[in-house]
Amino acid sequence: MLNFENISEIISHNINYYWKGFQLTVFALYDKEKVYLYNHPKFSTENKPYHLLNWNDQFNGADTLIIYEEYPTAIVNLDSYHDDMESVYAIVVHELFHGFQYLLEENRFPNELLGISYPLLNENVELRNKERKCLYDAVISTSKIEKRIQLNNFISLREKRRMFIGEFMEYENSIETVEGPAFYVESHSYSHISSNKDDIIVKKYGKHLIDGSESTFHLRKSNYSSGLFICLLLDEISPDWKETFFDTDKYLYDLLKDTVELEIDKNIQVKISEETNSIINKIKKSKQDIFREFENREGYHLFITGEIGLTGFDPMNIIAYEKRFLHKRFISISINDKAYQINQPAITYYYGEYNSINKVHVVLNTEPVHKNGLVSIKGIGEIQGQYFKDKNYYYINCSTFI
Repeated sequence: MLNFENISEIISHNINYYWKGFQLTVFALYDKEKVYLYNHPKFSTENKPYHLLNWNDQFNGADTLIIYEEYPTAIVNLDSYHDDMESVYAIVVHELFHGFQYLLEENRFPNELLGISYPLLNENVELRNKERKCLYDAVISTSKIEKRIQLNNFISLREKRRMFIGEFMEYENSIETVEGPAFYVESHSYSHISSNKDDIIVKKYGKHLIDGSESTFHLRKSNYSSGLFICLLLDEISPDWKETFFDTDKYLYDLLKDTVELEIDKNIQVKISEETNSIINKIKKSKQDIFREFENREGYHLFITGEIGLTGFDPMNIIAYEKRFLHKRFISISINDKAYQINQPAITYYYGEYNSINKVHVVLNTEPVHKNGLVSIKGIGEIQGQYFKDKNYYYINCSTFI
């Protein structure tokens, strides 16, 4: 049975089963109070397989890879899994793979600014959802002829889409390349450790591939499943693909395309279906509702204006709508060469390039305090600027202090 005492040993024993040559880094499991740190060379574990720490804000938010005390460290939030240690095990393996990528200096990472500016085009949505269904069918098909037909359809549709979205296709390809293999080892480790063995990969991960509305709304996340299914196809077509995966700069999709001889259909006609129109209208309305809900929240609405630099954000938790971005978790900004971390939802207004911000909107629980030209904001810090307020709306204009 998986537990805190044996999870590291079980991972170490199985890791090369999921990916030959898999190199382990440090990992940590944490909740709101404690951090269980495994394999960190700077910390003694005494009689336990982990070193116990009190929680601190370095272990924050979603499951990810951080640098902790100079070492790449995969972190997993236990509160997200409600004692489901099988899922925790698989997510740890997933994040450890990102540590493995770090050690091998993976450089095929996506340009996240392309992601947040990705266009919502009818033609792209129509073709993309058809493409994803073909990829799913190619993996589950038991007929070699049918598998080849669906694979040919998948690549033909993707190449047609490239005509509509150009460089944004590279964004999708890069996410598949970085995240697809991580989901590949996650899915295999989950299937390996789980008591439920019945087509678990296809059932657990396939639904994220073929849900058209979900994959359109959550663009970045949707490329995880397509990356995984491309890996599964490569397992069938070119079983040794993993051995040279880190020796090339090619995207995962290009590895698949180069592996098979296909006749790409260049005469695909695009007819927008009612389903696609419905998906796009639903997404537009959903985004509008989310922004309105934020704007109507109770509290002290603060608007910071001026030349504001965007220095960090969570690409998994961002919504774009009409020249605005809603950052659901946090943003890092700079004002007059001073850094600020906003660890709460915030709307940014941009102009020109997507990291050029001229306004930030946050809703505070505590009223800002103005004294001697500085505005003190609980949880954010002190900002210098011209300050005024109108009812529950507060404004700081930083432009005059640049």
